[in-house]
Amino acid sequence: MPKVKVSYLGVLSPMLATSEDYVDVAEPATLADLLEVLGLRYGEKFRCSLQHADGSLIWGDVAVLIDGLPVHDIDYPLRGNPQIEIALIPMLVGG
Repeated sequence: MPKVKVSYLGVLSPMLATSEDYVDVAEPATLADLLEVLGLRYGEKFRCSLQHADGSLIWGDVAVLIDGLPVHDIDYPLRGNPQIEIALIPMLVGG
């Protein structure tokens, strides 16, 4: 069972009142499974900041790095390392 370290960057950190979290996920798990667990933990505001109503990620507004590499697939499998590091980075647009 991998342990996932999740880093919350940008507006997520003050919104959740934490900059990181640790989650144990049962295998086989995907990024979608992890986001579901985090959504249950942090509620609707968290889910709405990262996902559309159908559960798909708002890819244009959120960068997801898994072990330092960008991921663009909600079904990305979380496996291979005993500890996986994920960064969730909401992008701000302005001008």
